[in-house]
Amino acid sequence: MNRRELDDVLELHRRWFEEGRGQRANLTGADLTRANLYGANLNSADLSGADLHGADLSGANLWRADFAGTNLAGAKLPGAELTGARLRFANMTSTDLSHAVLRVASLPGAYLNNANLDGASLYRADLHGADLRGAYLHNAYLSEADLRGVRTNWFTRMTARGADYSLTDEQRAQLGMQPPPRADNAGRGRSATQLARRLKDQPG
Repeated sequence: MNRRELDDVLELHRRWFEEGRGQRANLTGADLTRANLYGANLNSADLSGADLHGADLSGANLWRADFAGTNLAGAKLPGAELTGARLRFANMTSTDLSHAVLRVASLPGAYLNNANLDGASLYRADLHGADLRGAYLHNAYLSEADLRGVRTNWFTRMTARGADYSLTDEQRAQLGMQPPPRADNAGRGRSATQLARRLKDQPG
């Protein structure tokens, strides 16, 4: 798809979204390799099966957009709005998703190898069976995310430590991480009591 054709699609989509006329963007299977879609409004658009390899979607509005089976390898999506987006089996290898919003997004089976998810919000996202090997998860928000069956490696687990505040013990286990050490306050209390008794029983 050339730039002029893409601009026509975007304009029709804008009219559909803002004015109730025009036409919702249907970019199924489109070749959008390295396309400049910086800040584009593709809310609810259909981009399933499209090739967006290396495309720039920084800050784009992709709320509830369909990216099922889409090639987003190496694409730039920092700060993109992907709430409720459908990304089933999408290829996001080495994709920049830093500070992107992926709340309640559907990503089962997605390929996120070496993806940058620094500061991304994945609240209640479905990552069931996703490949997270090499993904950078520092400061990612993973509260209530479905991490069953995800594939990880040492790098994923190491960077996920920065997301600990939003992880449950179950999620840590799903990522292959060890549970955090827990202080045995009751045990410490008993030890202190026993020490006090021993000191009291010692001759003055």
